[in-house]
Amino acid sequence: MQIFNFILLAGAVTALLLAAVAWQRRHAPGAPALLAMQLCAAWWLTCYALPFTQFVPHDGLFLRMRVIFPGVVAIAPITLLFVLSYARGTNAFRPSRLLALGLVPTVVLAVALSPLHDLCFGSWRGVSTDSIFHMGPLFWVHSLYSYALIAKSVLALLAAYEHGTTQVRRQTRILLGALIVPIVCNVTFIAGVSPPDIDPTPLGLVASGILIALAIFRRGLFDLVSVAREKISEAITDGFIVVDAQRHIVESNAAIWRIFDIDPPAQPGELLGERMAELDAHVAGEGYVPTTAEFVHGAGRHLELRTFAICADDGTILGYVLIVRDVTDARTTSFALEQANRQLRAQLDTIRSMQAQLQEQVIRDPLTGLYNRLYLADALARELTWAGRTGKSFAVVMIDIDHFKSVNDDHGHALGDTMLRALGSLLRQQVRPTDSPCRYGGEEFVIVMRDVTLDQAVERIDDLRRAFADLRFASSGTEIGRTFSAGVALYPVHGNDDATLLAAADAALYAAKAAGRNRVCRAAVPAPASIA
Repeated sequence: MQIFNFILLAGAVTALLLAAVAWQRRHAPGAPALLAMQLCAAWWLTCYALPFTQFVPHDGLFLRMRVIFPGVVAIAPITLLFVLSYARGTNAFRPSRLLALGLVPTVVLAVALSPLHDLCFGSWRGVSTDSIFHMGPLFWVHSLYSYALIAKSVLALLAAYEHGTTQVRRQTRILLGALIVPIVCNVTFIAGVSPPDIDPTPLGLVASGILIALAIFRRGLFDLVSVAREKISEAITDGFIVVDAQRHIVESNAAIWRIFDIDPPAQPGELLGERMAELDAHVAGEGYVPTTAEFVHGAGRHLELRTFAICADDGTILGYVLIVRDVTDARTTSFALEQANRQLRAQLDTIRSMQAQLQEQVIRDPLTGLYNRLYLADALARELTWAGRTGKSFAVVMIDIDHFKSVNDDHGHALGDTMLRALGSLLRQQVRPTDSPCRYGGEEFVIVMRDVTLDQAVERIDDLRRAFADLRFASSGTEIGRTFSAGVALYPVHGNDDATLLAAADAALYAAKAAGRNRVCRAAVPAPASIA
């Protein structure tokens, strides 16, 4: 028991340290609720570790249970608030919701501390006749209510995990463990599975604190949003003022008063019109569409004003945010820039035309007019991004002219070039605008076909194969023809990256060659990876 109590006290210290960290980062979503949650855990652990039986030998365990109870009844609602704040990115909750969450814990705590405590604890006074935990009816109402809140918290974390980034998922996994471990320990105690003289729930709270510390210090919980508002206000060079619906100044930064060269108000609450009539004239009387206006202040200073309404959930306007930027320098130089721009436009038009020509030359094969291998890499990267976003498939086709070497050897390279140009022309005419036909090198060609099934891709390439086989080329008074073989791979069936898809299409092409050429072969489906 000494070791057990030492662990609980160490857990209480950890909870207090986490509460201090949450206080330092209290502006972050979830931090205020985590502060309250860790204070409840520290209270629970400390009270459980105190030797009440030495002070009250005959009723110590029962007294300890009543002392612990404020932390017991509060921790589940506060845990739900922490999870919802973290998942939704806000610490704001409607007062009615907070009152609803606190109704059952308040009633249970009031009864537990009153002479009606038997409704919570029944006949239990720290000793049970069997291994099952016996309590009064109100205690079971509280337990079911707490379990329901924790279940809702778990569901909210699972939803955040499903839609979150990698960083959020890492944090969420740890927070799920921090919620589930204490509940499992509590259920084992209430169900009589654990030893009857030791409640493992406090140990679960200790483990929960360790997991939350891991989420904060190793997974960056709160770090991305824990920036003090004062530092942000000082860093913003634009001036801003927040006013309520009656135009009273609620908040402002130092930049707004520097822009207008006036002293800031001694305290919030002054009417905007009394301090800055120019700004008050631009605040909308109704509606909440953001507006932008520009006006001249003083001796030729140009100011830009953006106005945003702050609205409640029902559309009621609560106030306005006014952001002022000094654009005098920009307006002073704009005329000179317009003059320079007019002179540059003609030059830029010429440069763009030359760049377009150069870009076309860079990505085009000069012999066939098809895209080249450099363009193919970009095309595959685009298709992978498109397919990953839309969930659709695309095909990669590798084509090679059969016995092309004999054309160059027997009939000369000029006829070989004619044949390559003919195939390039056929591909340009037959493929869809969304497809990307490329010359891969030599007599090899690659086509990237968007939004097709494997059967559709094979059928279209087979039509191309027959059309090319019908072509005839004159050589020394005779006509010759050639065929091609092709291999087809489909994303994501045959690969999830460009190298794998090209390798699968190339392997299918070799299979077509080995099978007698003049045919289209599908890539083989890769075998699933074995689990060691």
